[in-house]
Amino acid sequence: MAQPHCCNSNWSVNANAQWWNNNTPAEYALSAEQITEINELRKNSYEKKLPIENELRSLRMEYRAANSNPELDVKKVKSLRSTIRDKEEKIEDINLETKVQVKKLLTEKQLTYFNNNNYNWWDMSENCWHAGNMGMNSRKQMMMSRRSNCW
Repeated sequence: MAQPHCCNSNWSVNANAQWWNNNTPAEYALSAEQITEINELRKNSYEKKLPIENELRSLRMEYRAANSNPELDVKKVKSLRSTIRDKEEKIEDINLETKVQVKKLLTEKQLTYFNNNNYNWWDMSENCWHAGNMGMNSRKQMMMSRRSNCW
């Protein structure tokens, strides 16, 4: 199992029906089989993302240090910014792939219910990735510092 990492979600790899189906009408509730498969998908997703997230954390620290250096190396800062964006893209790609796999496990009724109610737990599981310092003013700050509150 991968090392622990930041996540605002209270999900665990052993999440059961009570956790998954909390506040969900019975007709849309996930089956035991769906829960097992979704837990496995999420676990695999976390394990794929963890090394990238760790690299991203280091790159962001390096970026902040380089960007605040009195002898600013513009070329280095631009390179770091580009690398950070590449890592963010990789994480988003993994999130999208996982979302597609989860959607394949849901029935039409479940898809309609969860999508119409904006119940995107495949996104909520990454709450600290998407919703990290929400007080950010600019897109640049949001892109470069999205997870700052989690580390």
